[in-house]
Order: sequence, then structure tokens, then C-alpha cells
Amino acid sequence: MKNYYVLGTSDSQTESAIDILAKRLSEKRYPLYNKTPHLKEVKEKDEVIFYVAGRNSKAQNFIGQSIISSIEIPNELLVDPDKKRYVVEKYLILDNIKMFKAPVHIKSIIVHLDFIKNKSNYGVYLMGGVSKITENDFNLIIKNL
Repeated sequence: MKNYYVLGTSDSQTESAIDILAKRLSEKRYPLYNKTPHLKEVKEKDEVIFYVAGRNSKAQNFIGQSIISSIEIPNELLVDPDKKRYVVEKYLILDNIKMFKAPVHIKSIIVHLDFIKNKSNYGVYLMGGVSKITENDFNLIIKNL
């Protein structure tokens, strides 16, 4: 059974969330860490939507989608170059990456998103980098392009 996730990227001390995400997407590899929510659940063929947090012009927006084609587990200790305090547990290898022509601002659809229970405090539902969402939420975000 296929699952759906939001992969969120936030600012680091030196780079904006959008720049970090752009680098990850150019490499088609998205790192997950030992405390990442749903670390053990994410699998091949699951579908993801990219969310940008932070303070730049694309912040608080869903900006693209992809399919997880495979999962790579490093055979050595790797520290994420974008988030120096985090050790990479696995990489999601991405395929069929599609960037939205126009970002979908979370506040424009928040009242309809099932995975966000407290609409005024939506950020907590996106913490940790991976948020599991329903197929309905996935389709709602895609529909609002």
C-alpha cells in the first residue's frame, strides 16, 4: 500500500530552506536522520510533496512532488553537509520530480488539510522533516496548482 508524505526543509544557519531543497533535488537524494518521523515506514513507490519552511520568498509553500524510487542506506557514517549536527540514516532516491508552476501557500488550503488538526499552530505538524498525510490531502495540494 502506497503512503503519502510531506518532506519539509527548513533554513540552516548558513543556507535558506529553498537552497537546501534545490541542492537535494538536483542530486535526487533526500536525507533522513535517526530522529526523523516515519523513518522506518517510508518506502519505495511512496509519493511525496516538498514543503519549504523558513523565511525566504518561497517559505510556507508546497513547491513540488516526486516518487521515491529507492532507499539507500549509507555503509559509512555520513554527516549531512546542510545540517552539520545530523547523521544521515538513509537517503530517499527521488524520481519523477515535478516542480509546481506556482507554489501552493499552506494558509490558502489549511482549512481543508486533514493532517493539520490545530490550524492556528500548523508548524508543529511539519516538524521533523517528514509528515505523513492522507491521499486526500495529497490530492488537495496537487489540485490547487
